[in-house]
Amino acid sequence: MSANYLSAYRVPPLALMVLLLALIQGTSTSLSLAYHFAPPLEPVVTLVWIGTYALALAGLFANFGINWITWLIRYRLLLVILLIGVMASALWSLDTILTVERSIHLVGSTLIAFFIGFTIPLARIVSVSAYVFAVLMFASAVMALGLPEYGSEEYAGVMAWRGVMAAKNTLGFWACISCMLCVAMMARSYKQTLKAGFWLVALGLSLLCLLKSESATSLLALAVAGVAVSGMVIAHRFRLGLISTLALAALVVGVVVVLFQQINTAELIGRSGDLTGRGEVWTQTWKIILEQPLTGYGYGTLWYPTAASQYIQQSLLDFTWLVFHAHNGFLQVASEIGLPMAFVALLMVLQHVVETVYCQYQRQQSGTLFLLAFSVALLLSNYSEARFLVNREMYWIFFIAMPISMLQQVSVVLRDDQLNPIPAALNDKQRAKAQERVAIRSRKREMKTRLKSTHTPHPQIQSSSSTGQVIDGQINRKRSTS
Repeated sequence: MSANYLSAYRVPPLALMVLLLALIQGTSTSLSLAYHFAPPLEPVVTLVWIGTYALALAGLFANFGINWITWLIRYRLLLVILLIGVMASALWSLDTILTVERSIHLVGSTLIAFFIGFTIPLARIVSVSAYVFAVLMFASAVMALGLPEYGSEEYAGVMAWRGVMAAKNTLGFWACISCMLCVAMMARSYKQTLKAGFWLVALGLSLLCLLKSESATSLLALAVAGVAVSGMVIAHRFRLGLISTLALAALVVGVVVVLFQQINTAELIGRSGDLTGRGEVWTQTWKIILEQPLTGYGYGTLWYPTAASQYIQQSLLDFTWLVFHAHNGFLQVASEIGLPMAFVALLMVLQHVVETVYCQYQRQQSGTLFLLAFSVALLLSNYSEARFLVNREMYWIFFIAMPISMLQQVSVVLRDDQLNPIPAALNDKQRAKAQERVAIRSRKREMKTRLKSTHTPHPQIQSSSSTGQVIDGQINRKRSTS
């Protein structure tokens, strides 16, 4: 039987500050506001990013020494290989300087994700993000209605909202995620009328932003993510076994595939058969991938072109307009760093999905369902947008940080329960007090270990499954061995 894992460990204020900075900057809000209202401040946005990288790196070493690097090599080897591939692409890049610059930003964004994941519980990431996105959705609606020249853009003959973000599709995706966050918070506070009402209003505002953004892919992603999460909820509600859960998942996937084959989804969401010209982009991108399949053309050189690098895209692709990205996550990665690295990226995605499903089935905790919904939405959005391996974007930071946080939280609770058993035959109030005592004792042990300034890893608690071994390999929390 799975349990709800909510053990609280101390969150450093620095980690919360890094999360807030990442949310404001990674949604393009700061850059968009600077571009519209204070263009001279645009370089400051980059400096803030660099400062955030430095804070994250300093926080990792201050809290964990070098143990976080060891953990990554052991349990995030695919990610390490992917980052090495990105940096190595500078050796054959068509624009070495640009590849080096953007590789540094990708590594820095990943460091932010590591710091958030290792120090903030998943439930806290969800709650903080929910409040921030509620504010961003409100600000976007105000911007679109009050200052339409800044908060809207013309698309297919209509004025689509982009709010305080850089583009309509950016607002659409984050409005989709905001809807998921609001539902998660409503489920958590359903007994508190005032809070539940607040999140209901925030949900309505998020849906309004999603619809007004005219982002068809995000709308479809929200629907499919809802179906996927509903399947997991049914499995948990009826206590289905692993085989039954997998059978239900296969059934859900089968239904979605049949619907996609039988229904003209492009027409359903108001798009042409090639998703508004994306088909031509895919065709030409695949063609240049086959011309250089092993290495690609260098990370960051072909897509999101600058004024100085536009010539690269113009020399490789036969377009009469500027294409900002490949409109497909897999094709974009393959064109930049080669097909082998693109398949490594797919394996990493599979690893994250397996970990999430396992934790929902065996080690359930607050926030796991949101992580599953986010992963489904992100994967589906990468069908017609490129939102994978993109530097200085919250897509990437969330994708890396939340699975790590989920695994860390499970390991912390396992240790607390092992070292301080809580009787099962307690009522809810008694159990809550017992859990609070466990958390206090845990913090005392951590404080003693900090005073000793030791980085000796805590003996690992063995799990009975292979996935448990991944969970048990968490970063050393500097606990006492006594």
